[in-house]
Amino acid sequence: MQTRFSQLSHHLYVHHGHVNTGILCDRNRALLIDPSGTNLHTTLAELGITHIEQILFTHHHRDSTAGFSIPNNARVGVPAKEATWFAEVETFWNDPQYRWHLYNYHPHNLMLADAIRVDDTHTEGAEIKWGPASLKVLETPGHTDKSITYLVDVDGERFAFTGDLIYDEGMLWELYSLQKGEQTSDYHGFLGARAELTKSLEKVRRASPTALIPTHGVVMKNPNNAIDTLFHQLAHCYDKYVAISALRHYFPKLFAEFAGHPGHMPIREGKPPPEFLRHFGTTWLIISETGEAFVMDCGSPNVIKQIQQLQTDGEISEVTQFWVTHYHDDHVDAIPEFQTTFPCETITDSVVARVITNPIGFRLPCISPSVTRVDRITGDGDSWQWNEFTMTAYHFPGQTYYHGGLLVEGRGVRMFFAGDSFTMAGIDDYCSGNRNLLGEDVGYTKCLRLIQRLRPTHIFNCHVDPAFDFTDAEIQCMLNTLAEREKCYTALFPWDHANYGMDEHWVRCYPYEQEVGRGEVAHLRVEITNHSSEPRTAIAQPILPLSWDVEITPMETTIPPKADGHINFPIPIPQHCEGSGRTVVPVDITYNARPLGQFREAIFVLT
Repeated sequence: MQTRFSQLSHHLYVHHGHVNTGILCDRNRALLIDPSGTNLHTTLAELGITHIEQILFTHHHRDSTAGFSIPNNARVGVPAKEATWFAEVETFWNDPQYRWHLYNYHPHNLMLADAIRVDDTHTEGAEIKWGPASLKVLETPGHTDKSITYLVDVDGERFAFTGDLIYDEGMLWELYSLQKGEQTSDYHGFLGARAELTKSLEKVRRASPTALIPTHGVVMKNPNNAIDTLFHQLAHCYDKYVAISALRHYFPKLFAEFAGHPGHMPIREGKPPPEFLRHFGTTWLIISETGEAFVMDCGSPNVIKQIQQLQTDGEISEVTQFWVTHYHDDHVDAIPEFQTTFPCETITDSVVARVITNPIGFRLPCISPSVTRVDRITGDGDSWQWNEFTMTAYHFPGQTYYHGGLLVEGRGVRMFFAGDSFTMAGIDDYCSGNRNLLGEDVGYTKCLRLIQRLRPTHIFNCHVDPAFDFTDAEIQCMLNTLAEREKCYTALFPWDHANYGMDEHWVRCYPYEQEVGRGEVAHLRVEITNHSSEPRTAIAQPILPLSWDVEITPMETTIPPKADGHINFPIPIPQHCEGSGRTVVPVDITYNARPLGQFREAIFVLT
């Protein structure tokens, strides 16, 4: 069991809570680095600290800045370029660009629920003198865009408080904070911040610290070895991503350095689609011999105009069925208008339906506020006849977990409409927020096994004009690479399975956002996916504003292996709540006896 605190030198201690907090001591006074969590007070009392004079934060994430009461007389210092996310964090929560159509991860929503007073802001090269110590600031982006490292010179040694640049030798706390765009938005930037991370760790290395103290992780007393091992691991993991990445089809220049790498799947040639198909934007349309049309997705009003033109030209008579592949805004934004224009039956997979019928309940990449009416919800393998075609629906957790696939058989072909899940280059798993799970019978392994079994003559991507298919060898190459990824990404994180470090939404709140009146009771469900092979216990506690004077009792659940669990919380809203608008409710999580702090959040809109 981890000790509550350790001593690094005569004047320097580290408190080991859900994060590491540096404690510089000078008799009964202290300077703290990244204080967070309620049990820090116990360590301070044991060390005889009665006066906290200064507090420094490496970055703005809520799990390393919340849960500790900052004394009124303590000076608070933060990265200068992140000061807004401490002192004016409400500007994040109240800005619609950070709620809908989410293509960027920076800043990330792991934000403070309430602002923190800022007294000092620190930039590259700043020096701080305190008691027996001298501190120097390095700007070290990577985990966040503007995070900093504090070099602490004390007792003849130098210690680097590195934030979340590194967790341990060859390890990271999580991967989704490194989602960052290079040629496009962050959405396409899987591990895109690795170059920044590498540069920052090299800067730390050049400062020759005695030890690295991460916010999450263990004290590393061999910094060179820890950093070199991480660089090796990241390079290996990224190579296994590129090897079968569909993004090579869209942005080949992005991967020019990987051309000809051994083990990388060659990019397929396309094939012409059958003549009875039409493609507009992200919409595929099937024309029956009867003249009726079957439409898939509608992300733009232009698609509606194109379909109306087909009617005008006599190519189709009417739209009689409509299938939604997944929830992304470029596939659903115009569905309300489509449904008004073409009052046909709307069909989708049960997992997709949960999002598109109530998008306010979710916070996901590319989320749209458009609400879709769903007339028929399909289960995995449900079939029906549409004119001369047999339609079979599947849950198809490819590009996103909230995704369906549709097999269409007829007129001598077996067509599989895969949404955005494949291109000729491989799999579309370039956004960690999409929940691309690794392992047997989940994620792309599940999808590829289905393709292997169904053997379609044509596969269709909503963004690609040509059809394509995969050979048995190519499918096996993708399956083998995914199995290798499961191993190397698991080694990258301090968890027993890679999905904890890759799946940002393994803990989530439902509904993410809800309207509730004063004096009413809100109902919040904390959902947890157990990615482990053994049962796991989770404890959750919503943290309400202090002014509400309401404390929610923590609740516990045991979740079976490889399964979802949940904890339901009825939350009374006091009559005396002042003002109106959005209230952030963080949720404190302990998982398998590991405290995670204020790990996720929900939004209450008071009416």
